[in-house]
Amino acid sequence: MKISIKLDTNRNIIGINNTNDSAAETQSKIKGWLLIESDPAFSIENKELWTVRETDNTLVHISTGMTPDEEKTQADALLGKNVGTALAAAQGADKKADNAVAGLAQFGKLVAPLLATAQSSSNTDDGGTK
Repeated sequence: MKISIKLDTNRNIIGINNTNDSAAETQSKIKGWLLIESDPAFSIENKELWTVRETDNTLVHISTGMTPDEEKTQADALLGKNVGTALAAAQGADKKADNAVAGLAQFGKLVAPLLATAQSSSNTDDGGTK
């Protein structure tokens, strides 16, 4: 649905004509009014949260400069990035743990013969003391 919007010098919405497409088109011919496509999330009750982006005459939230769909896309992308980062970190931690276990096993293989030799040579008739 097309609506016409009037903005003040700070790009705050100060006028709305959302009666019907033809009334909005007629209103938009008056200086200072813009004909734009409405957004389903937009309402007169929350108009102070919205403005019209200059580059494409699209209703956007003042806080983000984006439409609700663009905000959702950005949030989904950020969530995907965070999940990917968390998975990569978890895989890195798993690999480090596997490397540590393998390193300790290798260390055990090297030390076991030395410990066996040291223990057998210290076994004397007096209980290991000299």
